[in-house]
Amino acid sequence: MADIRSIRLGRLHGQAWRFLALIAGSGVLLHLGGCGATLGDLTTASVTSYQAANLFAPAGYSISANSDGSVHVTAAGSPGTPSDRLEKIALAAAADYGLQQHQKTFTSTPPQTTFKCGKTKIAEKGQQVTIKPTDLRVVAIDVTYGRDGIAPAARNTRETADALKAQISSETVPPDVQAAATQEVSQQCGRPL
Repeated sequence: MADIRSIRLGRLHGQAWRFLALIAGSGVLLHLGGCGATLGDLTTASVTSYQAANLFAPAGYSISANSDGSVHVTAAGSPGTPSDRLEKIALAAAADYGLQQHQKTFTSTPPQTTFKCGKTKIAEKGQQVTIKPTDLRVVAIDVTYGRDGIAPAARNTRETADALKAQISSETVPPDVQAAATQEVSQQCGRPL
């Protein structure tokens, strides 16, 4: 009987901590919002981590199907995120997706780097308002999965996912590398340095 109570209390305890973390996180966002921080500041201020991209946080990976049966994987990152880190994120996402689909191996095309330059003005109440743009570096690969690993360049999905996610989580990007990456994105988007 005592074990059941401790399990229930443990669950309640975990839920309470999640609730407190949510409240604290909301307070941080409200505090930043009050200081004039923009969505761009919150989504692209640091080096991008291994996470899925979404409408509110465009930095991260996304996966879509190609018409030929292959998969298109992109990894978008903040201006300070170098291309080689985004390539690791894209490959890790491809490997994770392959695991979910019960695929043992995959091959990928060479990574292609592009830049997505954000808007600098929006219309608000009939007037043009200047905003801080959300510029992104984007690395894309096309991936084909196979169960047998016949292709000489085939990668094991589980080993690749585990190794790359470990590298990404432990890796730090030196400030000078971040500055050089940011400068490259600024130049590509025609921003003043």
